[in-house]
Amino acid sequence: PSSGVLITYLAEAGEIVSFCRTLGVSIVQLHGEISCDELRKIKILNPGLTIIKSLVVGLHPLDTLEIMMRELTAVVDAFITDTFDPETGASGATGKTHDWSASRRLVELSERPVILAGGLTPDNVRQAIQEVRPAGVDAHTGVEDATGRKNREKVEKFVEEATAGFCDLQEK
Repeated sequence: PSSGVLITYLAEAGEIVSFCRTLGVSIVQLHGEISCDELRKIKILNPGLTIIKSLVVGLHPLDTLEIMMRELTAVVDAFITDTFDPETGASGATGKTHDWSASRRLVELSERPVILAGGLTPDNVRQAIQEVRPAGVDAHTGVEDATGRKNREKVEKFVEEATAGFCDLQEK
């Protein structure tokens, strides 16, 4: 993992809520398998905690992702799509894009905001926004330098291109 990235494996609602309270955060992005019941418990234990849940394109077929999204809509505040890499088994932080038409379909069907992630860089984020029409975008490896640290110029260019992409959507 990159410097500054905290990776932890918590699957029970109480652990997640306690961890978020310890950190003093009000938004949590959850990846991996976590049941609808555990997500519901998080909302009961901390109703003010905003939950963003990942939907990993390529790990499950699109129809399965659609079902997951419908089942989770009542207990999450937003979704984030990311990329599965079959070569490494990684679900996210792969530096690879996925089939954006799958994310576009999820955006069209979702009652919640959908954030697009997965291989986004300053060079492709504007096109991704135009094709997917997400509520937001997320970058990780696409704004890092060769050492795995965030690169200021890449981050600034990413923000510039993402802003332009969202402005383009508003003009249409």
